[in-house]
Amino acid sequence: MTAYEPDVSSPPRERADADRVLRDVAAELAVAASAEDVVEALDRAVTRLVPAGSPHELRILLPEDSAGSADRLPGRDEVAGLVLIEVDTPRSGLVGVLLIDRATAATPHLRPALQVMSAQAALAVERIRLAAEVSRYRSFREIEALMEQTRDVVLIIDEDGCIRYASPSARHVFGTSALLHARLLDFIDVTQRPAAEFLLRHVRSGGAGAGESRADWTVQALDGRTPMVEVACRELCPAGPAHDLALTLHDVTAQRRLEHDLTDRMFHDAVTGLPNRVLFAERTEHAFAAGAGLIAVLLVDLDDFSSVNDSFGHAVGDEVLHTMSERLRDVVGGHGVAARYGGDEFAALIQDADTAADVERVAARLCRSLAEPMRTSGGTVVVCGASIGAATSAPGGSAHELLRNANLALRAAKNAGAGQWRSYEPSMTDQARQSELRAALGAAVDGEELLLEYQPIVALRTGRTVGFEALLRWQHPTWGRLLPGEFIEIAEESGLIVPIGEWVLAAAMRAAGRWRDAARARAPYVSVNVSAQQFRSDGFVDTVVGLLAQTGLHAHRLVLEITESLLLRDDDKVWHALELLRARGVRIAIDDFGTGYSALGYLRQIPLDIVKLDRLFVRGLTTSRRQRDLVEGIVTLTRALSLDVVAEGIETEQQRQGCIATGCTYGQGYLFAMPLPEAETHRWLAEADRGQPP
Repeated sequence: MTAYEPDVSSPPRERADADRVLRDVAAELAVAASAEDVVEALDRAVTRLVPAGSPHELRILLPEDSAGSADRLPGRDEVAGLVLIEVDTPRSGLVGVLLIDRATAATPHLRPALQVMSAQAALAVERIRLAAEVSRYRSFREIEALMEQTRDVVLIIDEDGCIRYASPSARHVFGTSALLHARLLDFIDVTQRPAAEFLLRHVRSGGAGAGESRADWTVQALDGRTPMVEVACRELCPAGPAHDLALTLHDVTAQRRLEHDLTDRMFHDAVTGLPNRVLFAERTEHAFAAGAGLIAVLLVDLDDFSSVNDSFGHAVGDEVLHTMSERLRDVVGGHGVAARYGGDEFAALIQDADTAADVERVAARLCRSLAEPMRTSGGTVVVCGASIGAATSAPGGSAHELLRNANLALRAAKNAGAGQWRSYEPSMTDQARQSELRAALGAAVDGEELLLEYQPIVALRTGRTVGFEALLRWQHPTWGRLLPGEFIEIAEESGLIVPIGEWVLAAAMRAAGRWRDAARARAPYVSVNVSAQQFRSDGFVDTVVGLLAQTGLHAHRLVLEITESLLLRDDDKVWHALELLRARGVRIAIDDFGTGYSALGYLRQIPLDIVKLDRLFVRGLTTSRRQRDLVEGIVTLTRALSLDVVAEGIETEQQRQGCIATGCTYGQGYLFAMPLPEAETHRWLAEADRGQPP
């Protein structure tokens, strides 16, 4: 180190100033915490030493600044126009040099002071560097101690995929702590190495979404274990020149095994080990998606299995189930899927069957196999046959339809008696549909599945809307939108027609009340079909009167439509009800008039207001002169009795003109509008009121 020797040729005052500056800068350098602090202290010192206002330039040069630049090492007098003052230390050799402009360095009395400050700066920089190294070492040891406490493994791997650092917990996963310079991929399961290599390459490339990537790897530990780890991988220094990667490995062996066990239990039966209903349905879906030729499903229901549990206990019952599952597997073979469908039900999926006859032979063989006696471990002999339903896939069908058809066939087999099997036939669907509708109709009203649509009734000449006919619909969750013809007969047979009819009346009358606000002109009436059972039920008249009072609807805006069959019976109760309702102002219409020709004579005797001409007559108006003459006769008779005529089913302009020519006043049909939801009727009335075509 260069010692300070005062320049005796310089004035005493200048020497005293230099001594004071050196003491002050030494104090500042003793507490400097960074290289920037050192430069600032030196700059202040030089500023005090040079004449006031004299410019100067000052830098320090550290070893890393001169790395690779031999021409800047000590031994050269000038560097980049600056005078170089070299400084060595016994411990570290060259620590740093002070670079100062030539003008300042040439001042004779400053040279010794600058050399001293250079030495002091070098010592300060070395102290700062050593303190930083100690701090980093302590931090590293703290991190090492922390890593020792956690089971997660931290790895740093270089561009060649070799491990450059491994945390102490690595031995718990890899079975060794000697991992330095080992290739990471050599420890990964061979089947996962391509994916693992792609992950590392993807993260290192910094591609889209690379950030921090995750994956599951199986590690082949040196002690023979194969732990599963969840890996998080990211670049160690994304902005740096090196492409080292930092990996965190979390042992998830127990977690993944638990997940596998839970998944297995979720999709497999605990007693038989067979796939359960959920997995069976999924396998059936996959078979359809794969287009596996002819697909068949067999549904099996053990006959009277509950008596086995009641007589011998559940332990014997479980043995029986297990034996039945083995027999099912044997019959189905390796190309099929056997499953426990639930309770005492089993299922089999057969793929690539040659013909439906082959499936039937399997069903017959399975029926015989399951009926054979079995001896349990306790010596109990049990005979427990089964009923079987078989169905095969149809072109364009679905897994849902196949399972439904197999279930219908099973139902038919059980109805035929124990130990029987049946193949699906299309007629089974119709029977099942009727049974399902009958069972579901009772809940349809409460479940808000029933709804009303309204078809406008218009004046044929002007197009003015005079009324709406309320049409009942059933939005069935399985069968979709059903028209009355598909369920009214069921409602009448089950006695549900009365509560359903009351609901229709109430809903239609409330809608008619809202039309009063939507129509600025005369509000339209609502026409509701009423069955014979409703008319004959006790309290029907009181129900209608009560609903009129409840909804506030004027009686003349309610039209009740009845059929000819109701009038052809001499039923005093019906006739009396008609008279009471008309006396209240309710109007009565006869629906589909003309289908029962003997009713013509009743027009003069019964209390009616409107005759609705059946669509069959309307359809023949433009093609048959005889039909047109007949309609003209009916219209003439009704007009003579002061009855309005509504022609139903008008679909073309020619039919409308034909109805006008015969004297019909009103009509309805697709020519004017399809049946509308109530919300659409308000728009219809608003547009009609503005004179626009609805």
